[in-house]
Amino acid sequence: MSSLQPPSMGSSANIGMGLPANPTGAVVEYEEPKKASILPLLTAIILVLGSGALWFLDAQGVYPFTYDYVNVVGYLLTPFLAFMCVAWDSAAQRAGRRSPWFDIRPGYSKALRFIAVGALIIAVPHILEMGRSVGEWVVQMGIL
Repeated sequence: MSSLQPPSMGSSANIGMGLPANPTGAVVEYEEPKKASILPLLTAIILVLGSGALWFLDAQGVYPFTYDYVNVVGYLLTPFLAFMCVAWDSAAQRAGRRSPWFDIRPGYSKALRFIAVGALIIAVPHILEMGRSVGEWVVQMGIL
């Protein structure tokens, strides 16, 4: 008969590891749960606030913000990049679900959807201003 015995909870093999032994005698290592990233949410908030600030500064007539390129930048920030953050979050949370230790955050996705709707609302003034600029250019060039 063999004198080897499986390690138990109080055996010297497990001291200092803080890990209990399973019934087969092997030490089980536990993973820390990975959490869904908050980066897409924070990025979307910053983008929408930046676009809103550009629109506000353009509406107030603040000097460098009255050029037409500001509306193009504001338009790119809101509907396109904010919706990219929604896609980023969706892809990251879906990929994370492969791990049983992944901690999904459906609140992040829900907040991102509300932010995306807000981004569309903020994009409307940028779209109208770009349309006005293009319309003026078309009339001045004699196309219409």
